Amino acid sequence: MIERIRVKIKKILLLDCTPNRIAAAAAMGIFVGFSPYIGFHTMLAIGMSFIFNLPLYPLIVGAYITNPLTFIPIYTICYKFGEYVTGTTAEIPLDFADMSLNTILTTAKNFAIPFFVGAHLLGLIIGAITYILTYYLVKKYKDSV
Repeated sequence: MIERIRVKIKKILLLDCTPNRIAAAAAMGIFVGFSPYIGFHTMLAIGMSFIFNLPLYPLIVGAYITNPLTFIPIYTICYKFGEYVTGTTAEIPLDFADMSLNTILTTAKNFAIPFFVGAHLLGLIIGAITYILTYYLVKKYKDSV
């Protein structure tokens, strides 16, 4: 697994792009990966690549940070961060005898707001950190070659 990560990093470092474009693509990929739009990460990454004329590979690698092994912890952290930021908590009623559509929709709304806020804010924060780290590493690598 470590070897696969090294290969991916090497592919990113060898892209024929400026460090700024590679870092921007990686940061946007991380933002997409943290977004709550499960099932649309690949389409979002491809769309951003075309719209902003960025290399696709770092976008896809960043978008796939949420995968079957990582999406539960990532989205749990996003939800908890959203709870902290918004100051709200969703209470999930476990009274199955009173499971009306209104109860389900109210619970979903109460859960969705902190989740969406947390996912987007964490995506921005971690994306910004990714940009800085990627820019530094790619620039250092390209200057040494």
